[in-house]
Amino acid sequence: MRYIITILIVCWVLTTSLDAAFEDYEPSVRARGLGGAFYSLSNDASGIFYNPAGMIKADQHFNVSYARIFSNDFQILKTAAFTMPMPAKIGTIGIGMQAFDVEYLDVNLMSEKVYSIGHSFTLMQDVHSEFHFGYSGNIYHLTMDRFGDDTAFGLNLGALVILHHRTRFGFAVTNLNNPKIGVNNQHEIPQRLAMGITYNPYQGVNTTLELKKPFGEATQIHGGAEVEVHEMLTLRLGLRNQPASFSCGLAFNVYNVVVDYALNTHSVLKNTHHFGVGYKF
Repeated sequence: MRYIITILIVCWVLTTSLDAAFEDYEPSVRARGLGGAFYSLSNDASGIFYNPAGMIKADQHFNVSYARIFSNDFQILKTAAFTMPMPAKIGTIGIGMQAFDVEYLDVNLMSEKVYSIGHSFTLMQDVHSEFHFGYSGNIYHLTMDRFGDDTAFGLNLGALVILHHRTRFGFAVTNLNNPKIGVNNQHEIPQRLAMGITYNPYQGVNTTLELKKPFGEATQIHGGAEVEVHEMLTLRLGLRNQPASFSCGLAFNVYNVVVDYALNTHSVLKNTHHFGVGYKF
């Protein structure tokens, strides 16, 4: 029975792949543990996938991650990201890659790859406030077994405002240029607007609440909190709707090597376990 169900799911993925191509797979382990609420943080290398303005706070950071979406053996998500501050107040640059593959019986039936490059810089900064801006370009490459491949380009913009070092407001738009992919029948790559607020009441504590609006879909609400209980251990919790689900996660930091884990439940499908490792230079 499980074998038959697996085959049916794979067929469904293939027949609907273009309509659902390049969905928001939540590539950051940390963001997944926070219920997807990361657009007003984005202060690590994975920020290039969310709000590129946040990379200005990432310093020099590298991370990779791995997840089997909904615990399916045939749906694999892999990511890598790197940020590096530039000299002379040029800002911070970042690069990233996402790979989502549908594999069955050692055959890659579908592959979605996103190659990103971004830049963030400071527009204004004084004792009490900061205003940062960022942008990123994404090359989308879709390959389907026996159906060929196609490429598209998307542009993301983001802004980050920090008040009194404790309150952060984030705004980001994904695929501002409305890219399309497909040779004969073109399909729009999803566009999203996201905005949120993060409050840091104490050192090592972040609480965040965000709204995300995929074009043509209902508004999503995401909320999360993370607490650094020790310099080596951080705990995370998150909630969201559309669909309603719960998230949790933790991170171990040993000599700047960070090991991340997140669990994301689903109201109908199986849980998603997300693993990552990174290094802060």
